[in-house]
Amino acid sequence: MSRLPAACLHTHLFRGARVLVDGLADPSGYARAPRPLELALRFSDDAPADAEVLVSPESGETVLAVGAYTTEAGTSLSSRTWLVGGVEARDAGVELTIGVRVG
Repeated sequence: MSRLPAACLHTHLFRGARVLVDGLADPSGYARAPRPLELALRFSDDAPADAEVLVSPESGETVLAVGAYTTEAGTSLSSRTWLVGGVEARDAGVELTIGVRVG
């Protein structure tokens, strides 16, 4: 599975932040039924991070797991996991709304 490009309009994630994921074949279908994805996430300061969307097969709960990364200003951030509070289709991709941090 190749990593899809994703962008955050901030230098880090927080509740209410949005992540735009591009390159999905069926954004509307994905918004209705999210599935696991590997992402090449880029923050507003151009700092890259590997990330994954994970979906619980039992509950359908969706989380975004982001690997450790360093901002362009030199701040090191450890790996973190966030609940995804919403998924909406946007043109050729989807917008993930970040919920509370769970790890």
